[in-house]
Amino acid sequence: MPYETDGQSSVTTDSPIHQLEVSRKHRHAMTWVGLFVLTLGSFVVVGGGSSNFFASILPIKQHPAFDGTVYPIEKAPSWVALKSEEYKYSYEQIPTSKLVAAPLYNAANLAQPVENLKWGNPADDAIRNQKITYSVPYMGSYRLNGLENDGSHLAVDIKVPTNTPVRSIANGVVIKIANQTSGFGKHLVVQHNNVPSVDNPSVLTTYYASYSHLGSILVAEGDVVLRGQNIALSGATGFATTPHIHFQIDRAESPWHPYWPFTFQDQSAAGLDFVGALNAGLGKEKALLNTVHPMTFVQNNLTNAPILAAGSIPAAPVVVVPPPAPVVVPPEPVPAAPVVAPVETPVVQPVAVVPAPIFSVSGKTSYQISEDVKFTVSVKDASGASLNQFNGSALVLLTGDVGILSKANIIQDDLKDGQFALQILTPKSGKGQVSILYNDVVSKSSEFDIVAPAPVVTAPVVEEKVAAVVTVNKPKIFADVGGSSSFYDAIKYVKQQSVFGGYEDGTFKPEQVISRVEVLKVALKTANRQLLNTTGSLTYSDIDPKAWYVPYIATAQQNGIANGYIGGYFRPHQNVTRSEFLKILLMSAPVSIEPVVTIAPYNDVKVDDWYAVFAQFAKQKNLLPGVSGDFKPNEEISRAEVAEIIYRLLLIMKSGASTYTAGLVGG
Repeated sequence: MPYETDGQSSVTTDSPIHQLEVSRKHRHAMTWVGLFVLTLGSFVVVGGGSSNFFASILPIKQHPAFDGTVYPIEKAPSWVALKSEEYKYSYEQIPTSKLVAAPLYNAANLAQPVENLKWGNPADDAIRNQKITYSVPYMGSYRLNGLENDGSHLAVDIKVPTNTPVRSIANGVVIKIANQTSGFGKHLVVQHNNVPSVDNPSVLTTYYASYSHLGSILVAEGDVVLRGQNIALSGATGFATTPHIHFQIDRAESPWHPYWPFTFQDQSAAGLDFVGALNAGLGKEKALLNTVHPMTFVQNNLTNAPILAAGSIPAAPVVVVPPPAPVVVPPEPVPAAPVVAPVETPVVQPVAVVPAPIFSVSGKTSYQISEDVKFTVSVKDASGASLNQFNGSALVLLTGDVGILSKANIIQDDLKDGQFALQILTPKSGKGQVSILYNDVVSKSSEFDIVAPAPVVTAPVVEEKVAAVVTVNKPKIFADVGGSSSFYDAIKYVKQQSVFGGYEDGTFKPEQVISRVEVLKVALKTANRQLLNTTGSLTYSDIDPKAWYVPYIATAQQNGIANGYIGGYFRPHQNVTRSEFLKILLMSAPVSIEPVVTIAPYNDVKVDDWYAVFAQFAKQKNLLPGVSGDFKPNEEISRAEVAEIIYRLLLIMKSGASTYTAGLVGG
């Protein structure tokens, strides 16, 4: 998933990551070169070439011979088995019964649309778990579609909880440890010598594996590490909004590590923001030239051989001097911010408690291409109060080829009075949607249109006869429901199906709210449930044992659809809210409800709300009339809305369609 904006770099020295890497190597090299000059009496360093000189001449520790690979993580959560609150747990808090071996990386499975996967089907659940774990595939994009070669993300993002042990995939030497406040965050690079090439396994080469956005680093530069050795713990450092590992393997030819295929200047010249550049595949050729598919290398060389104990002494000589490589002189690097050295025991600073932010995006549903296409991003806490602070950064995504966003990330400094103004630059006609991604929760704007003015066509005036306009009046269904009602078709259909009727005076009362027992009746009729014989089976103090609704209450209670309240009350005539109605209807109907919500379906629905699963189903199936950004779970629901939702659900059930669309006809 697009949880980070990685540091951007290329062979120029404009990139902050390149500046840090070259500056670091330059300082190390100059220290060694000073001793070399004193010894030989003559040496000239030209420009920044000492970085490459250091890499090719300075002795490098040798590691044990290649003996296979392991996954960069040993175990990960079975995401499909977690409860909603467990998604936020750290690794040590996850129940061991819900930790499984690192799943297979399978590109074909990752590419499967999530709507094709059924909950409870073991094969589909395994694929869903792969898609969650490998959230952004190699050479993928931030479109969240699981497709390789859809962008220029030259690594695999592995979603794991904080503090997940990170392992060296093979024997190697740690050649770099860095801590950046942005980009890759805390990261390390391990050099693996004489390993089988991904392109031709019979050829041996050198690869550089990097692990980014770490929380803690357990090794030091120069350490020899062994296959399977824990080298770090996962985190969410740098521009990461949720814990994960950015796992990358660079080729020997890569000029620095971790490599990145485009600069700020490259994306600016292309008229793109960072996300747009990555999604467009900017620098894809450079990415493929300088990296390999990290999971292909790992899975091609997996071994069950025992893992050597850390600290084992390699049989090969301790120091090897490789032959000198040609000196490449890059331009003099721009001075960069100092690299923060790792410490043995991290100092934990007290962190101010910041309320959990809830993002929402508002804007128009239609824009003219000639006007400013603007949106307002609001940030509030659970009580609805505006927030001007939140931890980390939120990613801004644009769906649809309708232009370029003015901002790819939002941080708390961008907020004013809890809001942020967002705009689409160089708008193009088409449909689009703006999404905000923060801590695994996506908040979306309503879908909008950008409309180009229709061409003015001057046609010759043709005199013709005007046919008489015949108006067909739809007959009234009830005394208060005529052809002009927006709910006409729905009310007519549910009446014909004997699901929902009117009152003795011939009215339907479409605007009137609906009670618990009325909802139970129409929900059980919708599902065609057989009513129970309930003589003497109910003991609620507020119901009449002889009332018409008793069989409906008994049937609902028997099937776990609805229960009473503390104190022995059922409250049969209490009005029902939108969330309560959806629960009763969907638990009555023969439909499959996904038990986990990972992305909030509406702005005012949290993934761990009790009704989130029902709201998610309703949105997926397009059951709710006139609902876009907000669900309004606690608002009472009218009889007309109930009729419309039941109408849409019945058409889906009878036609076998995956979602409701206008014009759908039941089979």
